[in-house]
Amino acid sequence: MATMNAVELEPEVKVEETRSESKLLLLMGVVFFFSGLSSLIYEVVWMRRLSLFFGSDVYSAALTLSAFMGGLTLGSLLASKFADRLKRPLVWYGLLEISIGIYALLFPTFLNIFSGEYRTIYQTFFSTAPWLYNAFRILVASVTLIIPTTMMGSTLPLVVKRFAQRRRIGKYSGFFYSINTFGALAGVLGVGFVLLPNIGIRTTTVLACCVNVTIGLLAVGFGLFSSEEDEPQEVVKTASASETVEPGYDSTLEKAGLIGIGLSGLAALALEVVWMRILTQSFSGAVYSFSIMLACFLFGIYYGSKKVADVIDRYPDPMRLFGFLELSIGLAVALLEVLTYFVPRFFSNLLWLLTAVSKGHFGFACTAAEFVVSGFLIATPTILMGATFPVAVKICTPRIDLIGRGTARVYASNTAGAIVGALLGGLILLPAFGNRISLLVIAGIFAATGLYLLSRAQHRGWAILKDPQIVTIMVVFAVFVVVTVLLPHQIVTNFYYAGNEKANLIYHGEGIAHTIDIIRTDKNVTIMQVNGTLEADTTYSQRRHFILKAHLPLLLHPKPREVAVVGLGLGITLSTTNRHPGLDRIQLIELSPEMVKAQSQLEDVSGGVLRSPKIKLRIDDGRNFMAMSDQQFDMITADPIHPRVSGVGYLYTKEYYEALKGRLHPDGVVCQWMPMYRISKKSFDVAFRTFVSVFPNASFWYVRGHGLFVATQGDFTVDYKDLEQRIQDPVIKADLASININSAAQFMSYMLMGPDQIRAYLAAIPDKTINTDDNAYLEYHTPFEFLESTKTIVAGLIPYAGLDLNVIKNASADESSQLVQEWNNRKAQLMPEFDSKLDE
Repeated sequence: MATMNAVELEPEVKVEETRSESKLLLLMGVVFFFSGLSSLIYEVVWMRRLSLFFGSDVYSAALTLSAFMGGLTLGSLLASKFADRLKRPLVWYGLLEISIGIYALLFPTFLNIFSGEYRTIYQTFFSTAPWLYNAFRILVASVTLIIPTTMMGSTLPLVVKRFAQRRRIGKYSGFFYSINTFGALAGVLGVGFVLLPNIGIRTTTVLACCVNVTIGLLAVGFGLFSSEEDEPQEVVKTASASETVEPGYDSTLEKAGLIGIGLSGLAALALEVVWMRILTQSFSGAVYSFSIMLACFLFGIYYGSKKVADVIDRYPDPMRLFGFLELSIGLAVALLEVLTYFVPRFFSNLLWLLTAVSKGHFGFACTAAEFVVSGFLIATPTILMGATFPVAVKICTPRIDLIGRGTARVYASNTAGAIVGALLGGLILLPAFGNRISLLVIAGIFAATGLYLLSRAQHRGWAILKDPQIVTIMVVFAVFVVVTVLLPHQIVTNFYYAGNEKANLIYHGEGIAHTIDIIRTDKNVTIMQVNGTLEADTTYSQRRHFILKAHLPLLLHPKPREVAVVGLGLGITLSTTNRHPGLDRIQLIELSPEMVKAQSQLEDVSGGVLRSPKIKLRIDDGRNFMAMSDQQFDMITADPIHPRVSGVGYLYTKEYYEALKGRLHPDGVVCQWMPMYRISKKSFDVAFRTFVSVFPNASFWYVRGHGLFVATQGDFTVDYKDLEQRIQDPVIKADLASININSAAQFMSYMLMGPDQIRAYLAAIPDKTINTDDNAYLEYHTPFEFLESTKTIVAGLIPYAGLDLNVIKNASADESSQLVQEWNNRKAQLMPEFDSKLDE
């Protein structure tokens, strides 16, 4: 590490360890590795549970993460008071691990205690006093997370206290910090790639609990039966050790060290938030992408702390090293912003190269490409960040007998800064400045922290600005800032598979949770992107299903008056719904405020539909609204984005459909969009079976590349005479004519299956998997199905497809004959249309 050459190393002082002590150190290293692993598993699982409980709106994730980090901070502060006073710290550590595991099993029970109150608070204050609503969510997150996270925050000081020896404070604090981080890294990959995709949330929690209890029992055993538990060997030999100040310690610098590590934690978490958003736009935001990005981040922290732990105790001026580390991180982050400009194209080329080399194994290619890009770009700043922790512990620990306090205070300051950083990055920087400037602000925080620490080193003050090394770094930093500011705006599209990077940008909004881009191609096609993923456009093939999503379920209801539309998008479905005659009120639920703002640039697409007096807009998570609201509707149309995007799979689960069912009137109709592109037949079947498990009176309607699950609360029937009459309404007739539907018979030809055909199709499939909140099947399986063909799904449906005349009422013999003819014509074109251009 280049910055370490700024100071000469002192000769290493050899301290002998007994064989039993070395063996115990190794065993506890293994134990603490699994402690980090289980803690990360709990963090992921608890974040998911709280997201389901609160909804995945713009604030819930930030509030939950802050509560989690707050517990770690509190635990560290408590440990700073008692860690150095405890006898047999390994016993106490073991008891904490056992308690964490037991609590994890009870976590869902504790959370459910608040469900009734949360529903009341939601209904009372969501619109009238949102600050009270969010305050309650903070309270619930804090109360449910405070106990286990406080215990987690206390573990590191206890373990370091047991093993640290004089002149090895940095070594042991760095060793256990790095091994715990490495365990967290293994936990990220294990929970993201293995545990949740294969055994689900509940079983994963039980497994992590078993790990906690096992390592806890081992630690208690080590603490009770190791002969040197009370004091490390060197403390026993030197009676005055507790009165001897550690080499390199300066009492006047301890406060500066704590401030520095706090600012470093703040900038590090802000960087993680912004970095995730930047790479999400190239990686498509699948659940595996987040695991990969976090794993690369943690690996850098692990490697940096491990390497510095081996040498920090020989540095006569650790404060100077700390300052250079922070200054170098600032420089690396400033360079990072320049490099990220080239990431989309580089990642795309690497992805398709690996896909070709692996002969079409997209999952492998995508995972490998994401690891390469994430690791290459984030390696330097995270390695430097990892190095700061043992350095800070060295600065803030005056004597060996106070190692517990020193480690705890540094950890508390770092996690407290992380709380502020998570909120700063997600709630302030991204919405206010966007990705690019946010990175520069974070780089500036790191650089300013470095200059502050260097000014305190040897009490040189601002004379450091005459130091050639520092001046050189700051000049290069300024160059990176200028280059970043001068770089032109870039439209980022996942994988560049649509080639829209040169299109005309008509709207760009970076919010707390989403980046929204509205672009227009040279063929006058308007495209909506969410976090770099193409989600909707105005081509004919897309408009067909947008228009059908509105009129289809409304025409199947005898007299719709109150309806709900989940998801705004380009506004085509909403504006079509708004035009449907007879509606009194339309409840629109949209998650992203930026999507609403984009409507000002979509007048030619949606006709300014949000100005309609019928429409009541609610910025909320659709699932949260359906679960918590008491409103009832005649029709609900749900239009989530593709389930391959992280978190969206929960809008395709059995539990979500049950919530939808609870919001329907007895004669209500529900319409759920289902993508049939970039998804395997097996995943489609899982989605199909999940919907039907809640809505047995279902029908399936097909428009090329898109499926519509449509169901009624009662028996599924179509009043043909009523349909013919209503379809002649001038507004409906014009809308349907725009997608080449000119009669009731043509309209019905899009129904590929009725309830009986669906039951026969699903009964013939051996696999009976259902997508649930616990297994999140679609979220974990569809990201690797990017190259799957719609044609395969349709070919599997055709043998079971059929027009069931029993569900069509009030149709004459001639009308029935015409229906059969139109349906057969439509069926005959299902496979040949794959050979034509998409928008013909």
